[in-house]
Amino acid sequence: MNKSRNILFALCLLVFSQAGLHAQTYERVFRNNFWNSTDNITGIRQDTVSRSYAEISGSYTGGGFRDSWEAEEGWSAGASTASIRHLERISFAGSFSFTQTEGYGMCGSMFIQPGYYPVDVLEFTPGRKTMQTYGFDGGLSYDVAEHWRIGAAMDFASANMSKRKDLRHTNWRLDMTVAPGFMFHKGDFAAGASAIFRKTSESVDPEQVGTTESSYYAFLDKGLMYGVHSVWTGSGLHLDEAGVNGFPVKEFSFGGSGQFQFRNFLADIMYLHTSGSVGEKEYIWFRFPGDEISADLFYRTGGSDGQHRLRLGLLMKERNMSESVLEKITENGVTNVFNHGWNRILSERTWKISPEYGFVAERFEARLKADVNMENSASSQIYPYVCTRTLLTWKVQADATVYGVGRFDLKVRAGYGAGRADEESRMASEESGVQTSPYRLQEWYDMHMEYITAQHLRAGIAARYNFRKGMYIEAEGTVVHGFGLRHIDGSGRYNAGLAVGVTF
Repeated sequence: MNKSRNILFALCLLVFSQAGLHAQTYERVFRNNFWNSTDNITGIRQDTVSRSYAEISGSYTGGGFRDSWEAEEGWSAGASTASIRHLERISFAGSFSFTQTEGYGMCGSMFIQPGYYPVDVLEFTPGRKTMQTYGFDGGLSYDVAEHWRIGAAMDFASANMSKRKDLRHTNWRLDMTVAPGFMFHKGDFAAGASAIFRKTSESVDPEQVGTTESSYYAFLDKGLMYGVHSVWTGSGLHLDEAGVNGFPVKEFSFGGSGQFQFRNFLADIMYLHTSGSVGEKEYIWFRFPGDEISADLFYRTGGSDGQHRLRLGLLMKERNMSESVLEKITENGVTNVFNHGWNRILSERTWKISPEYGFVAERFEARLKADVNMENSASSQIYPYVCTRTLLTWKVQADATVYGVGRFDLKVRAGYGAGRADEESRMASEESGVQTSPYRLQEWYDMHMEYITAQHLRAGIAARYNFRKGMYIEAEGTVVHGFGLRHIDGSGRYNAGLAVGVTF
């Protein structure tokens, strides 16, 4: 906590020390260069405007329309800074952020980022959770020759979380990406490529303090909320396994991306192969390899009175998870673990399309964006039982910002989302003789599915007051309302935030 306070204090000094400078907002400069949305850092030199900002902020969230793992209410405070700087032959980009979050009445998923991995672990005692998140990224682009550039970037994020009520647990998460790249450019033409290396990992370490008459239960979700429900120390959950520290999960990704630009058009294509596992040493309980292909197309047109921007994002992702068949054999006091094979228990395929339109003028900016996401999943944990699900979700969101209304910048936003899920359970064979069917945590599954498929409206407003020489204070508020709910306790969710910063 002392380290956190020192970081916040240092960034506060940075904010007020830059009060003599004034500039356009960092966000507008960042979005103006399409290359900033790619993994190729060399593209930052396709623009020439330098901009930085530093900010401290806080927010409060409450309301009943929430996912099963979210807090009944919570607050967060943090600080962030980011910069893009261009020199004669080299450009730099980087950012740093720190956030402290407190959530109350939290249970459900024990992970810091639920849903990121195909497995999950749930516990059922509401309590307080504290989380700290640190993140920084940095990169450079250098002109090595008249038409050639090279560069490299690294993105690093770390988080830790603790729950203070049994079943209590402590988490550590790491997300790191390294991406070296190059570019050839001449006139209106530019082409580049970058390699991508990424590692994510998280470890959940549960514990129970003291002894009680009642036992704490947990649930291991192996996909579509089918899995093992038992006392948290049970062998099927792997939370208290001898020889393993907690419940460790990790994933490695390797791939690359390529970019092609001609005048106002830019295409970015990326491929990643992932390899993930749950467990450590000889105790590898699950493996989940996968592949991901994405494409982003950008185009702009217009003149001095305003610029039209179009973007189309496409994503296709596939991931399969297999469970190992392990046996412990002890001979002469020595225990060895033997893997007798793997059973595929989950298959996932995702398709996503994201069209976006934006209009940018000197004192006005507006965006309209849609996201359509379809997921096909098949779970088969116990032969011959098979469960398949097709999940379709969509949302539309719009925002508009007016700059320079006196000393104010005013922003409004609105959105609508909904979805549907079609599910089918069947038996691959009627003559298998198997009597035990897979267990589903139905109540929690119903809450989660209702949250992601329910019709809901979102509305927000933000106002930034600009002081002289780049300093500002900004307040914002957002409300969400869900319709036709049966499993979620409340229909409303709200958030309010306040930030103080400087652009230079």
